[in-house]
Amino acid sequence: MRSPWCLVTKASLHVFILLACFVFAPALWGQELNVYFKTTPRLELLRPFADPADLALLITDADGRPVDNATVNVRLDAPTPGGFFSTDMPIVEGTRLNEMTLKLRQGRVSWKYLFPIRGEYKLVVDVRAADGRQAARTFVFKIRENESKWLALGAFSVALFVLGFGAGRVFTRTRAQAALVVLALSIGISARGMTAPSPQANSVGKLEVEPATVGKLSRIAWRLENAGQPDPRTVLLTLTVTHLEKGKIVFAVEKLPIAGEFATQFQFPDGAEYRVTAAANIADLGPVHGEQVISVAGIEPPARAAAPALFYFIGLIAAGLGVGRWSKIRAAPPERR
Repeated sequence: MRSPWCLVTKASLHVFILLACFVFAPALWGQELNVYFKTTPRLELLRPFADPADLALLITDADGRPVDNATVNVRLDAPTPGGFFSTDMPIVEGTRLNEMTLKLRQGRVSWKYLFPIRGEYKLVVDVRAADGRQAARTFVFKIRENESKWLALGAFSVALFVLGFGAGRVFTRTRAQAALVVLALSIGISARGMTAPSPQANSVGKLEVEPATVGKLSRIAWRLENAGQPDPRTVLLTLTVTHLEKGKIVFAVEKLPIAGEFATQFQFPDGAEYRVTAAANIADLGPVHGEQVISVAGIEPPARAAAPALFYFIGLIAAGLGVGRWSKIRAAPPERR
């Protein structure tokens, strides 16, 4: 039989553990960081190379309060190759699109981005707070193809089949036993090398863009200098990358607080001309602007990207030829077959 002293001691121990849980659990729960991701417009409404989307991250404590003093590292990966048809930019598939480190302001950070291709993207977010707390989240989301492109593909497919059908009926009028159809497709892609103009030596804000090639990251950096030396003052920076031919913003950060330098690894998705602009408001110097126009070096898509579509179109014409020939022979009298 247990003594009363043992029962009291055991009950006291249970009470002590229960009180410890109530006292220390909130502190442990407070160590957690919540990471939320949002796009405007919604993901269901986004389409490749249509309009730039506003991407936003919100970092909060376990109790929902925004985390102020923290930085967030963002990495965006393109969809991997898959499906029968390649995307409009096969070189971009499966590559890193963007990587940058941003400072939170009231627990939030946002930027603009124009998704180049359809498919499933992966956004990796690593948060590091000033008090040592860390959090990591991976967001996987899908961008659908433009409906107009699927309609155009369907109309083009029907046109190829009808063309083959008509050719099959025409060629069947002769008594030839066979017909050979040869289709040749040639695609020429011209690309110009990029040479980034040097910023002015007396410029307070220095904008630098590495030579850009499709499929590879290029470093875009802006820093504040004073007499040729880094200036550690905190400024609000607006950096914009614009596709000149399309007239669309492909990347932008607005009024981002930085101290000294901001850098991002960014991939230009196609071989075209882009304009990179930077503007910062400095207390005693006023607005400081910088701009560069660059030409991105394009890369010819691999044969594996064009082969499925080529076989598909040839198959449609061949099917049309077969159906057209069969229909002509079936309708002709037996003595003329």
